[in-house]
Amino acid sequence: MTDPSPGLPPAGAGPPGGPDPAEPPGDPAADSILPATLRLLIIDDDEVDRMRLVRLLGRIPEWTCEIQVAVDRASGLAALRTACYDCVLLDFRLPDGDATDVLKEARAVEGECPPFVIQTVLDHEDTAIKVLGKGAQDYLVKGTFDAALLRRTIRYAIERDRLIKERNRLRRELEEASAHIKTLEGLLPICSYCKNIRDKDGVWHRVEDYIADRNKMALSHGICPDCMRKHYPWFPQ
Repeated sequence: MTDPSPGLPPAGAGPPGGPDPAEPPGDPAADSILPATLRLLIIDDDEVDRMRLVRLLGRIPEWTCEIQVAVDRASGLAALRTACYDCVLLDFRLPDGDATDVLKEARAVEGECPPFVIQTVLDHEDTAIKVLGKGAQDYLVKGTFDAALLRRTIRYAIERDRLIKERNRLRRELEEASAHIKTLEGLLPICSYCKNIRDKDGVWHRVEDYIADRNKMALSHGICPDCMRKHYPWFPQ
């Protein structure tokens, strides 16, 4: 685990009295949803809190983490614009704003950013509702969680974020399919002779191609009874 930020000890470094004990092994199946190397961004202006997070992450022996640090809203947003992260640990209070400002500018509600876990000293429901309503996946109260809870919170945040992104993808596909259906239900310009269909750009398509392109379906061909009698009168009916 690496941490390029100055002033922070390497992950896993314990207090002066000796090394921190590692957490008991976690559930390998539950951790299987995580990437081999977990990329984390810590946005917190308090060096002591940053050091504690790095130390707790170092107690998770199964995780390999790459940790980046930002100390305010501006540097946090800059980091989000220049790199990809699997999870962001965000302090609620920052020198130049708060977590809701970061969530709004990162378009967390729209799902266009990594999952956020908020750290706060305020242990009350209003704070939780405020940050969760702005797109955060979870929150932790500073000074009350250990490595095991931090591990579960990060893992669940990543899992929920994936489910939300998948839901949004399916919703977009449904909206596109609905738009295609409306197109098919509308008035279509069709050639009186060859039966080709003209699209909105003025390009003519065979009926089979037009339907297949807009509905992601394959068409099969057959002969209806009327055409069979007309074109193949000798064929037994």
